[in-house]
Amino acid sequence: MAFSFALAASGCFYPPTAAPPPASDRQAQIPIPFDLAWDAVHSVITRNNFRIIAEDPNNGVIESEAPGRFSLKQADCGKLRTVAAKYSAEPNDDATAVYNFTVKPAGDEASSVAIQAIYTSQLHVPIRPLTAERCVSRGVAEAALLKQIEKQAKLEHRPSFKPSAD
Repeated sequence: MAFSFALAASGCFYPPTAAPPPASDRQAQIPIPFDLAWDAVHSVITRNNFRIIAEDPNNGVIESEAPGRFSLKQADCGKLRTVAAKYSAEPNDDATAVYNFTVKPAGDEASSVAIQAIYTSQLHVPIRPLTAERCVSRGVAEAALLKQIEKQAKLEHRPSFKPSAD
């Protein structure tokens, strides 16, 4: 009896089968110099309430973490299967979304911005301990962030100084 209950309650985990979005979908050329592009990325990070984990302006890298959990619209966490059903693995409340931004000069008056999302969630498979699984990005968040950066880039400019009339 106990064996049949354990068998009925047990489950399997199937890792994500989706491929991550191609690099070309996670990057954009913006028509402003590196320093202004760096400022535009920082503005978007601040606006989205991301927490900066690390940054290295010499190499153009910013690692940030988003508040709260992510959704299945943003990432594929695989499938869970029980005897009764097979369903998409939902990210739990401790799930994390880390966004790595890379800003590089692309000439004197342009920059390249790339974003890589890394999603991790603890998954509970029945009769097994919690395990941290890496989920595969669907590219939704990266595309939205790139649009925000492109929009912010149009607002970035260096201060202009007017000579005094003396």
